Amino acid sequence: MTPPSTDRSTRAPVVSGAVALLLGAGFVAVSLAYNRGSLVPPLDDVYIHLQYARQFGDGEPLRYQPGAEITTGASSLLWMVLLGAAHAVGFDGRWLLAVAVAGGVVGVALAAVFTSAAATRLGGRAAGWWAGLLTALCGPLLWGGASGMEVGLLAALVTGTQLSYLRERPRFRWTPVVAALLALTRPEGFLVAAAFVAAMLWTLYRQRSSPAAAPWWRGVPVVLPVVVFAGQLLLFRVLTGTSQANGVLAKSWLHTGFLHQPLEIADHVQRNVAALLASLAGLSGQDVLAPLALVVAVLGVAALAARRERTLAVALGGGLVLVVAAVATLTTAMWQDLRYLQPFLPLLLLLVVLGAGLVPHRAARGGLLAVVLLFTVAATPAWALRLGQQASAMREGPVSVAQWIAGNVPPGEAVAVNDVGAAAWFGGHRTVDLVGLTTNGMAAQSLNGPGTLYEALRALPPDERPRWFAVFDRWGGVPVADLGRAGLLGTEPVITFGLAGPARPISASAPQTCQIDRSCDRVSIWRADWSAADSAQAPDAPVPGRIVDHLNVGDTADEAAHGWTTDPPVLGVQPDSVLDRAAVAPGRLVADSGRHVVGGETFTLGGTVPGRPVTLTGRIGAGPALPGERTRVVAVDVDGRPAGEWTLPDAQPWAQASFTVPGELVTGDRVTVTTRPVAPLLAPYPDYRSYGWWASR
Repeated sequence: MTPPSTDRSTRAPVVSGAVALLLGAGFVAVSLAYNRGSLVPPLDDVYIHLQYARQFGDGEPLRYQPGAEITTGASSLLWMVLLGAAHAVGFDGRWLLAVAVAGGVVGVALAAVFTSAAATRLGGRAAGWWAGLLTALCGPLLWGGASGMEVGLLAALVTGTQLSYLRERPRFRWTPVVAALLALTRPEGFLVAAAFVAAMLWTLYRQRSSPAAAPWWRGVPVVLPVVVFAGQLLLFRVLTGTSQANGVLAKSWLHTGFLHQPLEIADHVQRNVAALLASLAGLSGQDVLAPLALVVAVLGVAALAARRERTLAVALGGGLVLVVAAVATLTTAMWQDLRYLQPFLPLLLLLVVLGAGLVPHRAARGGLLAVVLLFTVAATPAWALRLGQQASAMREGPVSVAQWIAGNVPPGEAVAVNDVGAAAWFGGHRTVDLVGLTTNGMAAQSLNGPGTLYEALRALPPDERPRWFAVFDRWGGVPVADLGRAGLLGTEPVITFGLAGPARPISASAPQTCQIDRSCDRVSIWRADWSAADSAQAPDAPVPGRIVDHLNVGDTADEAAHGWTTDPPVLGVQPDSVLDRAAVAPGRLVADSGRHVVGGETFTLGGTVPGRPVTLTGRIGAGPALPGERTRVVAVDVDGRPAGEWTLPDAQPWAQASFTVPGELVTGDRVTVTTRPVAPLLAPYPDYRSYGWWASR
């Protein structure tokens, strides 16, 4: 690549932006063709942003529906505010969606303009042309812009921050402002903004001895991005009690399950990193970038360093590494066509162009970039087709379901859903988000399994419980359909929606069965049956003496109150919650949550009297042991002292059984009970389901 030119008179940025606008319009046209002229987004998340924006424009910021509690389900605060402003001036319904789509397309065009201008400054006119056209033709970036999500806005701010840094150094006026907007768009955007904050501070530090150096206080505005991001976290903390957005709570490996095993979490993150890098290297078959593009991009970082752009090299390289690492912590890292990485592709494409500049021979250098361009051009139409297909799937699925809800669910009745965007936007009814994006407190419950989710729903005031459920028959995420194991979903669905088009699994991680029997493409609507909601509080049969305490396993609040936990003998074995229903007596059905316990559990029950025996009665499910196994035998400790061995009942789904603790082991008004393997750390381990415990005396 030729040395950087001081002559900035090139048409590359303008042409690149025009090409991106034209192609973005083409993507939208393909989507319209797939939906007979109707504008439909490819993701339900778009409607989540639109719903929050509508509420913002109506004067109820961060409330998903009128009068609802404040929630943080909008993953992009700035995008929600901008769309809310559009609604406030008169855009609503399909016109607000059109604003979102148009804004995304314009954002991609601006990203192409800014990338081309930055490449011209760093590598000359030829670099500006290559980088601008590669960005304008980038299929995944165009998909993200035309989707209506914040992808286009984030891409424009990422590239705008980079260009502003190059234009203004060593004195920064507008770069901190642009970077602050970047930090408010998404958490990943803050990581890149923070990298440029570090670059600006280092630049100012190096200029401190120069006669033309600005006073030290001129550097204070540089930290504006950090201040505004911290302010956003503080706002969330004050309004909701936690600084974490609901999207992070629902999708991060750091918040999954009852037990957080650091090594297991690290393993999941490492696998996501490997998968993300394979996609960026063009080795995964997702057509994100040309094969080995990531290798050339790394060379681009080296090329920057070789041209005395070490500060920029560290900012770009470090920022992108942080972004990949942050995205890898999400359980949904590979979902939705890598939309979390799409806004940062222009930075990678810029580095690809600069990395190709290390090839000394001009013809070879041009040939390498021509191959990258050819691959990009070949893949772009497939991304337009994908956008149209996914939009039609949205229309057949969530939008159709929402329209049915609007016309058939009686006014005032709440609907529980696991895709909350379209259901709220079109449905006109209060929604309960089973995933936890727009309903506080549901994320942790659903991630623990159907039992804890059931208990969270049961804990709602009776008049606030959902009377309808609209859920996937099978899904790669939260097993919401398993709520039917408690009879909550009734006996038959009221209606089932299935896609008529080709099978489209929801993600790369969708179960194989979804691709075979298409169960992930089916959404059923059920009328809720709460008749068994409070059936599990009393034991199935009379217990000796008087009940003095009860632990409802599966209810996280009750578990915390009783200090319930498990000690699995194998790392990675988590006590997922379960949900079952059984006829315990003629005319009496009991629905109860529990935990799958491997190894043993510990809990504390109160109401005891020192020196007097106490009877522990458990609702327990355990399968028959194989010959020679002792998977139903547990050792019982009370306050750390052995109390004997107990053979658990052979029952499906459960049976009631009791164990008497001798009076000499009861030394206070509370007893801490531990069940554990008879031979510690040696298989076979006790393997059973714990639904509840009563203490009686």
